[in-house]
Amino acid sequence: MNRRKKNWLLVLIYTVMILLCLGIVMIVGHLDTSRRSREETSGKHFEESSDQQQREEPTGEKEPINPETEASDEATEPETRREFKNKRKGRTVEEETSEETEEYKPPVVVVASDVHYYSPELTDYGEAFEEMQKRDDGKLVNYIPKLMDAFTAEMEGLKPSAVVLSGDLTLNGEKAGHEALAQKLEILEEKGVKVLVIPGNHDINNYASASYFGKEKEVADIVDPKGFYDIYRRFGYDQAISRDENSLSYVYELDEKNWLLMLDSAQYEPLNKVGGRIKQETLGWMKAQLEEAGKQGITVIPIAHHNLLKESILYPEDCTLENSQDVIALLESYRIPLYISGHLHLQRTKKYKPEPGESKDAYHISEVVADSFAISPCRYGVLQWTEDGRLVYTPRAMDVEGWARKEGITDENLLNFKEYGMKFLTEVISSQVSGKIKNLPEEQVVKMAELYGDINRAYCEGVPVDGTEVRSEEAFRLWQRNLPDSRMFAEIGKILKDTGHDHNTWECQLEIKE
Repeated sequence: MNRRKKNWLLVLIYTVMILLCLGIVMIVGHLDTSRRSREETSGKHFEESSDQQQREEPTGEKEPINPETEASDEATEPETRREFKNKRKGRTVEEETSEETEEYKPPVVVVASDVHYYSPELTDYGEAFEEMQKRDDGKLVNYIPKLMDAFTAEMEGLKPSAVVLSGDLTLNGEKAGHEALAQKLEILEEKGVKVLVIPGNHDINNYASASYFGKEKEVADIVDPKGFYDIYRRFGYDQAISRDENSLSYVYELDEKNWLLMLDSAQYEPLNKVGGRIKQETLGWMKAQLEEAGKQGITVIPIAHHNLLKESILYPEDCTLENSQDVIALLESYRIPLYISGHLHLQRTKKYKPEPGESKDAYHISEVVADSFAISPCRYGVLQWTEDGRLVYTPRAMDVEGWARKEGITDENLLNFKEYGMKFLTEVISSQVSGKIKNLPEEQVVKMAELYGDINRAYCEGVPVDGTEVRSEEAFRLWQRNLPDSRMFAEIGKILKDTGHDHNTWECQLEIKE
């Protein structure tokens, strides 16, 4: 009996254990099924949400600037503004991003003034042309197209930030000359060099415009202000960040730290005048631009055709702006360091000094006058911002000889251009002077004329002349003895007085812009 009870008890225990095991297996299986069901449901929901998101995305109303990083409307607006700025500068976002990562490089600007381009279409280089050139002031009019070709090649190698032509682009405002020059400048821009122009007193509404064929001089077509703009609009005007509605003045953004204030100082309504003036309305526009530049910490360099300061005692009229004091006051109120001009056909540098006893270290605006590109030594100016915060201007003569050899040119005048140009200028001026000297032996006339021609050439180039040495020469004594009261002898005295130092270097330390 006891044994039977014991067996039943064991059977009961084993049965309970088996049932417990089965129950555990069933529970675990149920839990696993529920988990898989939830995962499948969740995956189906994710796929539906993704499909719906793709269907809801815009399909071309506006291409995002960077779809991989653009995350919100707040990011879209700055990118759009940047895109607009880049479009105005003609660059892509990738190029702009590359520029931001590169180390800042100070700009370099080349200034070529008084080019006086003359189109070969207007002449046969015959008798009438030669007579015109002999009566001129030494401009190499017959070679200017070739000089522009040499200049283009030189600029392609130099790659400046911009090339500025600061007025008197043509000989006498000939429409054909403007059009031919624009074609040359377009070639320069195609080589990656930005060109900026402003008019001079020769360029607009100039009825001295002429063609020369055989022995005949005939009237040639001219341009008005609109015609000038239409021809040159792609050389600064279309890229300007601001344009004056009352003149052909504009502002060009050189880089994020520097602007060029390109000023139209010429007077051509209804006819052109030799002298220059900045219109009153333009002064108001200038003030607004300088005010904005000051807020942004921008350095502004004004460039015009006519002179700001009285630069020459030999040429006291029609060179300095008629309202120069107003312009000086405006520019100095914004502590502008430098004003660049041309017109004078002399290389000059000068700092404004309203008070004779004022310290030379006191701030006042300076001016650099670029000599004529068309007159030997046929130079251009290089304006450079340095790494240590200086602004430096130096003239540089073109390597015409090197260009001529490279191009395979056989013209001996171009292959020996330095000597030819110097001789041409001296001979033209000497010939004009000798034609005015009467009743003297030929030998004396030649010596007197050569002296005038030599010191005039040095004056144009801006190099110092030793007055004591000149006065000791026989040619000077001939002037003193034979024509002491003549206008030409007086001019020799003015040149000697006005060439006390070298005008071929200028620099200043720029003020730090906050």
